[in-house]
This record gives sequence, structure tokens and C-alpha cells, in this order.
Amino acid sequence: MLRSVSNKLTAFPTRSHVSSTASSNSWTTIVPALARFDSIGVLRAAVELINDGEKPDASPLVHLLRVSGNYGYVSLCQQLHGYVIKHGFVSDTRVSNSLMRSYKTSDSLEDAHKLFDEMPEPDVISWNSLVSGYVQSGRFQEGLCLFLELHRSDVFPNEFSFTAALAACSRLRFMRLGACIHSKIVKLGIEKGNVVVGNCLIDMYGKCGCMDDAVLVFQHMEEKDTVSWNAIVASCSRNDELELGLWFFHQMPNPDTVTYNEIIDAFVKSRDFNNAFEVLLDMPNPNSSSWNTILTGYVNSEQSGEATEFFTKMHSSGVRLDEYSLSVVLASIATLAVVPWGSLIHSCALKLGLDSRVVVASALVDMYSKCGMLKDAEVIFWTMPRKNLIAWNAMISAYARNGDSTGAIKLFNRLKQERFMKPDRFTFLNLLAVCSHCEVPMEVTLGYFEMMVNEYGIKPSVEHCCSLIRAMGKRGEVWQAKMVIQQFGFGYDGVTWRALLGACGVRKDLKAAKVVAAKMIELGDADEDEYVYIVMSNLYAYHERWREVSQIRKIMRDKGIKKEVGSSWIQGQNVAIQL
Repeated sequence: MLRSVSNKLTAFPTRSHVSSTASSNSWTTIVPALARFDSIGVLRAAVELINDGEKPDASPLVHLLRVSGNYGYVSLCQQLHGYVIKHGFVSDTRVSNSLMRSYKTSDSLEDAHKLFDEMPEPDVISWNSLVSGYVQSGRFQEGLCLFLELHRSDVFPNEFSFTAALAACSRLRFMRLGACIHSKIVKLGIEKGNVVVGNCLIDMYGKCGCMDDAVLVFQHMEEKDTVSWNAIVASCSRNDELELGLWFFHQMPNPDTVTYNEIIDAFVKSRDFNNAFEVLLDMPNPNSSSWNTILTGYVNSEQSGEATEFFTKMHSSGVRLDEYSLSVVLASIATLAVVPWGSLIHSCALKLGLDSRVVVASALVDMYSKCGMLKDAEVIFWTMPRKNLIAWNAMISAYARNGDSTGAIKLFNRLKQERFMKPDRFTFLNLLAVCSHCEVPMEVTLGYFEMMVNEYGIKPSVEHCCSLIRAMGKRGEVWQAKMVIQQFGFGYDGVTWRALLGACGVRKDLKAAKVVAAKMIELGDADEDEYVYIVMSNLYAYHERWREVSQIRKIMRDKGIKKEVGSSWIQGQNVAIQL
């Protein structure tokens, strides 16, 4: 039954202790070896025993399943599953739990769930294994649903059940459900003396924005470890409670690197980069993550010039640059569109052997495309050894940004043929953007929009609708665009009307523009005032309606609306990083 797997395993080298184990041809020697060495050679010897007719009982099966799961041998797990069913081991909870763990370790949650459903009497370990499997795989709602089933079953949940559920609540920001779980924990007396549960509660309340509750949990904990202190400091940072975070930081007995990083993050979020850097310099053991936090802060606050300067400081300080450092600085260079810097970082990535990493390669595609170097972006994309959806989206965006609708559509069609990937909302956002800016037939554009909604079940966002509206407006279908705004519930969103007004301006359609402008003024979106009046002034001027132009300019003066003076920024080309 397991012959094919045994043949595959023979390709792996075996150690000397494995050879003696295999020659003994006995489960009494194989089982201790499996428990002790966890090696492929021992696993091969065990499979050979089964193929030779030596039938294992529950204990060898447990060890076999653990080792095969550790090595990700899904096929072997499935064959052992068949053996378990054939020889009546399904009712042995210990064996079934081991099989479930193997499936979970191998990212085969569906198989684990099927096995769970087959178990006559799953225990709390069975439930916990499946709940934690869903949570660890990012399927938080499914994990919570299973936890609620456990709560209604005859099986009594333990602290591991609650910590998995709290982790899911924190990621989904389900504060009310998290508070209900907290009440149950208190009722069962699990909270007292259980540091892990307390830490999960602090994290849950912190991520849900309930700082008072997070502090109360922390204060009432009988025992606190380093994770407890880091959790409360992180909660303060996450909720912009910088002073409170600093107070906890100074009270902490032995701050570690994680604690310092959280304080740096808190300063960065408040745009206090000077104090963030001072904390960095005071750290006993700063790592690349400490530096990356400040670098990311500069990029997120649109201080791209400062980001590149800080990256130079990182490099000159001897910080080990990782793929995250490179991808972040490439994002800042893409904003600046400075080719020499981009080429230099590319060389740096090549020297460090990080250029083929998905996150770095995707950032390089984005950077080169924003610098107008589409051919370079294409070369990087097609030479990537592995591509994820982010990489595909980056390349489709590159075509869209450079006005190459043919390239974007061809690549989208290639993406649809990929077996283990499917387009997401960002894919369609890029695709619709290129359709709105280029001469793509309207029926094709509408086809992509309908495909997104009907075939892939993606709910249109305001950005998706804006692209469709621009495409319609530029082709003179202003009234249909207005219907789209109303149909998808964006009638009170000034962004969609702004997009439509822009399309009217391109078409020089004064009649439609007057209706759209009136709607925008009715919404009272002050941020759009300048744009509305300038577009209308330009349209009236185009149609030589000088009286209306004069009236609009008077309204702008009375309202104090001034057109911002155009400006440009020139980046110096001197780059000083020694590779």
C-alpha cells in the first residue's frame, strides 16, 4: 500500500543509526528512533516494515504520523489515513489526533476537517487542533464558528481553546465576542495564574482599540512575563497612547528588542522621528526590524527623500539589510522616480542575493515601471523564479501606468490560466484603470467589471466605480455613468462625482458637467470646491461663456478658494552607497 512512498523516500540519505534500526526489522526499535531522531531515514525504514507485512499498532502510528507531518508528506499521511480506517484505528482518539496534526502541519485543513467529522468521539485536543489550524491559516471566521460549536458540545474547552478563539477575535476586531469569551474565562477561573491567556486578552483588547480593558487585564494578572509587558506596550503604540506606553516601558524590569521596537513604532506613528532614532541608538541589541520600522514610517508619511537618506545611514552603520529593507526603500524611490537610486538598490539586491525574492522583485517591477522603464520591469517579472499575486498585480499595474492596455490585458489573460492563483480586487482595479485611460472598447471594459462581480464575487469599491465612470464619461456615456454611481450606492461619495466631472471636462460636455457640479456642491464637500470651480471655469472658457467665467472667479474669491501654485521637485543625482 505504501510502496510508492517508500520508493520516493529511498532517495534521501540515511544516518548510521538509521541503518541499524532498519536492519533490526522491529517496531520495538523503530518507535524509539522515530521519537528520538525524527529523520527521513527512520521514516523510510518504518514504511518498509509496513510494506513487508509488519502491521503497527496505535503507538507506532502516532509517531509515524508526527514525523510524516513534520516533513509535509501529505501523500503518506493520506495513505496512513487509509491504513487507519482499514484497521479500525479511527476510534482511537490518539491516532486520529496525530493524523489531524499531520494534515494541519501539511496545510491540508480540508483533510483534517474530514477526519474530524469521522471521529466518533473527538476530545478537546481534536477540537483545539482544528480551531487553531483555521486560525493559523488566516481563516479566522471559520475557526471562530468551530469554537462556538465546541462551546455548545459536550466537550469542555480548555485554555488552548480560548487562546485560539481570542487570537481570531483580535485579528477580526470582534471586541464583543472577545469580551464574551473573557467573561467565560473568568467564570471558569482560567484567567488567574494563566499568563498565556492574560497575554491573549491584552492583545485582543489592544487590537480592538479598548485600551482601558487591556490595562485592567494587565494590572490584574498575578504573574507577568516579558510577553505580557510587550503586549501592553504594543497596545499603547497601536492606539496612539505614547505617554502611557513610555510609562509601561520605564516600569518594565528587563525590556528586550521587541519592547524597544514597539516604542520606536509608537514614536514613528506620531511622526516623531528624532525620538524614534534616539531610542534606536539607546537599544542594547538593535536588529534590522528596528531600523525598518523608522524606514517604513518615512515612506508611509510620504517623506521619500528622508527615507532614502535614512537607508543610506542604515547601510553605513553596518545594518544587515533584508528583503523588507530593500522593498521599502524601493517604494520610496518609485515615488521619487529617481533612476540612479533605483539601479543602485537593484545592484545591492543582486549582491545580497535577494533580487529573486518575491517581495524584492515585485518592488523592483513597481519601481522601474514608475520610472518609465517598462522593459526593465518586464525582464525582472519574467525572470522571477516564483511569482505570487502581488507580483502579477505589480506587472499589470506597470502596463496600466505606462498606458499599455494590450500588455495589461494579455497578462491578465495569462493570470487567469494560473492554477493556484486568481485575480483579486487590486488586479481588477489596475485592469479597469488601464481601460479608463486607454482606448479600450466600452463593452470590453464593462465585461471586466461584470466578470469581477459575477465570476470572482468581488464587491466593487469606490475606486473600481471611478475607473468605470471615467471610461463611460470619456466616451460620452455620462448619464449611464450617473446610473452606475446610484446603482452601487456611491451617490453620497464626492470621489465618484469628481471622477465623472473630470470625464465631462475631457469631453467638453458643459451640459452634463453643470448637473454633476451642482450635485457636488449639494453634497457640500469643501475639499472638492477648488476642483469643481476650476473645471467649470475652464469649460465655460472653452465655450466662450465669459460672463459665467467671471461669476465663477468672483465666487472663488469670495470663498477664499485659490488654485495651488504648481511646483516641481528635482532630486539630486549624487548617490553615495559603497556596495
